[in-house]
Amino acid sequence: MPRRRKPVVALDVDGTLAQYHAHFIRFASEWTGKEIPLGYNGKVPFPQWCGMSKARYRQCKLAYRQGGMKRSMPTYPYARELTVGLRRAGAEVVICTTRPYLHLSNIEPDTLHWLRRNGIQYDDIIIGEHKYRQLAREYGKENIVMCLEDQEDQLLVGATIGLPMIAAVRAHNAFLLEPPNDIFHPVFDLDAARALGVRKVQEWKAAARKVK
Repeated sequence: MPRRRKPVVALDVDGTLAQYHAHFIRFASEWTGKEIPLGYNGKVPFPQWCGMSKARYRQCKLAYRQGGMKRSMPTYPYARELTVGLRRAGAEVVICTTRPYLHLSNIEPDTLHWLRRNGIQYDDIIIGEHKYRQLAREYGKENIVMCLEDQEDQLLVGATIGLPMIAAVRAHNAFLLEPPNDIFHPVFDLDAARALGVRKVQEWKAAARKVK
């Protein structure tokens, strides 16, 4: 059942607010004992960039998660300012992540620690594989004004549901700008995302006043 009517902005974490790929590569270089180049550009699968088989990559990723590395991941610039600005504009900020909390007991506390450590303001957090379906079910599609996401598959899932998906364009997903993938509104930094989100919140409020 959707909650009270209020404009909602959903924010992904890894690769959107947080600099996941570079952080993971530094860990993986230590874990494997071989130097893995930074600057992942998304043109090959991430395990291949890291020089690992899928099985080896899963082992490394498990070690990364179990070791609490999510706690020290750096943010992209303006991550805190994005959330502060959205909430000041009257938005309800929902953190949405696919981190596998059902399998690893430290995922949720590590995520909460990261949010607190970096001053990320939010009203709710949704963790799970079907985060956007849960978001739509709990808040109502009509109240969701923006979903900021970096992964193409999740952008497509959200768009299929009918959510307003915004692509956070990074070095690892610049291919989203290339035809025929240029179907998502792109933003290139979190300050631009803040400005766009605030505008969408204001538009939602104006439309709500007209309905009254």
